[in-house]
Amino acid sequence: MGCQSEVIHCYEQMAPLTERMLMLANLGHWGDLPALEEQQSELVDRLRALEPNESLSESQTARKYQLLVRIRAHQDAIGKLVMPQLQELGQTLKSMMSQHMLQQAYGRPN
Repeated sequence: MGCQSEVIHCYEQMAPLTERMLMLANLGHWGDLPALEEQQSELVDRLRALEPNESLSESQTARKYQLLVRIRAHQDAIGKLVMPQLQELGQTLKSMMSQHMLQQAYGRPN
C-alpha cells in the first residue's frame, strides 16, 4: 500500500478501539469504558491536528471512509446500549432528589 499516513494510522487504531468499547458495553462492563473513551478522545484530538495538514491519496481516502463507516456503526450500537443506562440513571437521580426534598421538608422518618 506504500507509505501509510498518520491520519489513516489513527483511524486504524480507532476502529478496533470502538469495537472493543462495543464488546464491553454489550457485556455491561460500563466501568471499563471511560479509559477507552479517553483513548478515543486522544485519537480524535490528534486527527484534528493532523487532517488539515495531510493530503490523502484516492486509495487512502477510500480506506478512511471504510474505517469511518465501521467506527460510526460501533458508536451507534454503543449509543443504543448506553441510552437506557443513562435514562435509568436519570430516573434514579430524580427519585433521590425527590426523596431528599421530602426529607428536608418533613424530616427523616423514624
